Amino acid sequence: MKKLLLFMAVGVATIANAQQFEVTALQEVKTGGIAAFHPRFMPDGKTLLVSQTESYDGLSLVNVKEGSYSELTNMPGAAWCCEISEDGKTVLTRSMDRENFTHNIYTIDVATKKATPVITNIDHINNMTFSRGVVQLAHSGGKLLQQKVADVATPLKPNNNLLLTNEDLKMVLYVNGVRNVLDPLAGQFEDWDPQYIWTSISPDGKKILFYCQQSAYTCDLNGQNVVKIGKIQGPKWIDNDYIVGMDGTHDGYFYEQNEIYVCKKDGTQRQQLTSSADKEIKMLPAVSADGSQIAYYTQSGKLFLMTIKKK
Repeated sequence: MKKLLLFMAVGVATIANAQQFEVTALQEVKTGGIAAFHPRFMPDGKTLLVSQTESYDGLSLVNVKEGSYSELTNMPGAAWCCEISEDGKTVLTRSMDRENFTHNIYTIDVATKKATPVITNIDHINNMTFSRGVVQLAHSGGKLLQQKVADVATPLKPNNNLLLTNEDLKMVLYVNGVRNVLDPLAGQFEDWDPQYIWTSISPDGKKILFYCQQSAYTCDLNGQNVVKIGKIQGPKWIDNDYIVGMDGTHDGYFYEQNEIYVCKKDGTQRQQLTSSADKEIKMLPAVSADGSQIAYYTQSGKLFLMTIKKK
């Protein structure tokens, strides 16, 4: 059995009262009355890429300052695990066939809205990467696609050679094209087989963040040195040390209350960033590239932008 390291805080009061971030601004992003979901930051930091429905259909661009809303595509499932090129000129997306459970992958030119097929009629696709003009994805039983679709001259990032994805709710990491199945919580739940979701790699390319069995965790790239963070759903890296996500109450069918939280990657210094007073159900935050802004949506389709500052 793999050793599970549980880093516990000194006390509940210490966790609850640890204020590591200051919320310096909070605004509702105007969309002209159009509902918006699942925001992603464009590289300019001034535009959000959003879904047109909570079920990830369609993609649109929202200018935060002007409040302008522009449809990019109405493809079904287009917002699910889509990726944005470093220069912000191209979006890697998909069109889902929900009857046949297949996907067509496209690049979309942001300026012209032209969609160009990359690969068609594939299944078992989850996370993709799109860096330096190269598309990387795994499909159909672990077949790896690496295809250059654009010339983008950007600095090489620490995790450019990595693709972390989920195959049948198992965590799979491709390193320089080599497939590695990771099972960091194997044997931790007796006869229950762990299932992993919301997986991502830290900005420095050294840690994996994931969610399993009502808790978020981190581990090394080899699936070792597991750290339990606690209940924080939809977790995202703010930087290499802090994580943002959501937590609330659920009756088994619907969220009754949900707020945005930030905590350290060892599960300590947990802090609620949003107020419960407005009764809004906040969902699935996204983080800007510099970690200074958090975007989230409500179940009613409102879009919010929060500016934070580390104390």
